[in-house]
Amino acid sequence: MAKKKRMKAKRFKKPRASKKFSKKIARDKSMIREALTDLSREISNINKEKRKVNEQMRGSDKTLETYREFEKQLQQRIAKLMERENLLKERRKKLSSREEKLVDKLSKVEKVKTELSEI
Repeated sequence: MAKKKRMKAKRFKKPRASKKFSKKIARDKSMIREALTDLSREISNINKEKRKVNEQMRGSDKTLETYREFEKQLQQRIAKLMERENLLKERRKKLSSREEKLVDKLSKVEKVKTELSEI
């Protein structure tokens, strides 16, 4: 059997770009890197701002909840005061009717007194 010679695979060299073209590519890469870093910074700033806004919203929610609870308590107090006011109005009506009855009785007593004194 005859030995076969191994042949080396020929490597094809990549065609080199012209210096002008490679300078342009390098400049473009540099500009793209700068743009990407600027965008990264901007995204980072936006995320920070977003966190701040979310914290403020959570704080506002707590504050709003507190005000709602306070409003509820005030409404309950107002309801109790209105009940008390109604009770006091009823008492006043009763007292004023008693007063009228007493005034009537007193006027009758005075009338009777004057009639008795005439006799």
